[in-house]
Amino acid sequence: DTPAGTFPVAEFPGPVIVCARTGFAPVRGARPVYPLPVEKLRAVERRRLWNDVLPEMGAQSAVLAARFALEPRLAAEVALDVKTRARITKQAERLDDVADSVRVRSAVPLASGVTLVRPRATWDNLVLRPQRLDQLREAVARLDGHARVLDRWKFLEGRPGARGVRMLFVGPPGTGKTLSAEVIAAALGRDLLVADVSRLISKWIGDTPKNLARVFDMAERSTSVILFDEADALFGKRTEVSDAHDRYANLETAYLLSRLERFDGLAILATNLRQNIDVAFLRRLEFIVDFEEPGAVERERLWATHIPDRRLLAKGVNLEELAAAYPVTGALIRNAAVAAAFLAASDHSLITRRHLPGAVRRE
Repeated sequence: DTPAGTFPVAEFPGPVIVCARTGFAPVRGARPVYPLPVEKLRAVERRRLWNDVLPEMGAQSAVLAARFALEPRLAAEVALDVKTRARITKQAERLDDVADSVRVRSAVPLASGVTLVRPRATWDNLVLRPQRLDQLREAVARLDGHARVLDRWKFLEGRPGARGVRMLFVGPPGTGKTLSAEVIAAALGRDLLVADVSRLISKWIGDTPKNLARVFDMAERSTSVILFDEADALFGKRTEVSDAHDRYANLETAYLLSRLERFDGLAILATNLRQNIDVAFLRRLEFIVDFEEPGAVERERLWATHIPDRRLLAKGVNLEELAAAYPVTGALIRNAAVAAAFLAASDHSLITRRHLPGAVRRE
């Protein structure tokens, strides 16, 4: 006579162990209850775990502990995958092998409005000014340095979300914000979850926080990096309360602030308009990276990056002149390079001085 999915605890003669999230439901009945909180493993414990299940990579156990916060059962399964692969390939165990196994083992169903990206881009694909690259590399180093700073030196002890990194990418379209998020995810050996903000926002009161909570939970279970594109629509400034809609919108913003602060992974907010981001969010960000439109030097490097072989260029094509003549963003340079290649292919020739300016003007 019990509802579907429930268990008649009172009728069971022996002890009953219930595993659940904190606060999942009220506990009633005459039987005594002994609550036993099970905390997440600390970094030092995760390091010992990786040493136990994968001693072949003991020298990298600190990196494994920082990047892959897995429960013991899943870590043991990943270690088995990595060891088996090493035996088959007759090569040493690698961080990339661990990342591949975690990706497969911890796969979760995608929520509506979220796209999974398997990172392929590397640091060599990024053409940014040196100080911007330094900021991105510092974010990766921060995640890898948790064992020393947070556990050994006890900084931010007991603070929720201390292991998370929150970044804001600001700049015009086509300046490399999405590519940079992919490069960081690849450097960490993680997948990238790209959240479509327009599909997360709901006209129904209370649905937007639920949608966002699913995205954060998904990222935590799969140890993925989250990218919220056009984040000002979701993390915008709170308004003066004039009606019930304003009040609920402000409550949603407050919830997002709290959830972002408690997130233990890497969350990236990308926007074209920094002034639209609520100042309360800015205070909670570890990194704010400005993506400027590329200068002539960067544009020349972008042309060289997006033309895979210089031998495809006809005699007389000068990328330095092209970069100086057309002040466009990296995305437009990529599109123009591809368009010029197709124009040259249709003419059965190399890419000439005629093809490239025509492709740029079309873009």
